[in-house]
Amino acid sequence: MRYLTLAVFLGLAGTVAAQEVRTDDSYGDAFLHYQPYVVKGKEAKRPETRPAPPAPAKREDQKVNVKWLQENYKLLEERAIDDPTDENVAAYLYVRRIAMDKSQRFSEKVSEVTNTDPLLNENNRIPYASAGAQAIRSASRSAQEQATRELAATGGLVVFVDGSCRFCAMQMPIVNALRAQYGMEALVVSLDGKRPRGYEGPLVKDNGLYRKLDLKLTPSVVYVHRPHAYKNGKDENQYRVIAQGFYAQDELVKQIAFAGHTTRLLSPETMRDLAVWDRGVAATEDLGALQLNANDPAAIKRKLQPLLQKQYQ
Repeated sequence: MRYLTLAVFLGLAGTVAAQEVRTDDSYGDAFLHYQPYVVKGKEAKRPETRPAPPAPAKREDQKVNVKWLQENYKLLEERAIDDPTDENVAAYLYVRRIAMDKSQRFSEKVSEVTNTDPLLNENNRIPYASAGAQAIRSASRSAQEQATRELAATGGLVVFVDGSCRFCAMQMPIVNALRAQYGMEALVVSLDGKRPRGYEGPLVKDNGLYRKLDLKLTPSVVYVHRPHAYKNGKDENQYRVIAQGFYAQDELVKQIAFAGHTTRLLSPETMRDLAVWDRGVAATEDLGALQLNANDPAAIKRKLQPLLQKQYQ
């Protein structure tokens, strides 16, 4: 046992002897002051510290312009709805009041500027007064009727119907009235070869023209300018769809006149009279080519005045 104890002791002693035992002052100081021993040439890792997030900056007062209202009006409204405290609701109502006041001041200035500039005053384009407005409407109606007469002299209507269509039966007396009042001839084409109820006039069965024109409803009214027969089985007519579905007579006359105006099949005088509602409206070509600098208000007026003025001539 003694030998075993000695052997164990020697073995342990050998192990201890094999290790480097530090006896310098730095070791003792570290032990006495309970600080971790730091091997020379190495630095202890310091715990990472994250900078504290900056305190949210307090927003300063800003100018209450349109941009401010666009950004904050909805926010204030939603806040007042979600959390209707006295403070939140009052803030929303006060801002709404300011928005309405700004709108009124803008409207007042619009009226002031409009009344001093004839090119901006709609009353100079289409009179507001009942007598002037009625005169415009009468001139427009007369021009529509003249347009219908001119188109009747150079073409006619193709009216698509079918025997079971209730509105076709209602449309046919109007088609007959157009013939009697304006001389507008009409060819009645039935999709199923049957007559609308109450119609006793001439009628032909559709040969596929309804589908060719991609029509969807009956009755459908189509204008044909200078119609002519097929050549070698080929249809060279030009068709202009006037209406799909039932139209009262005054509305159908308006549609016929509009088709003549857009296709420029009318006399210059009638074209001008039909454009009475366009008086003073900038031309599409001018609007498409228009270029402006928003930072130069004076130049905007200089450019737009002549562009609009020529529409009154």
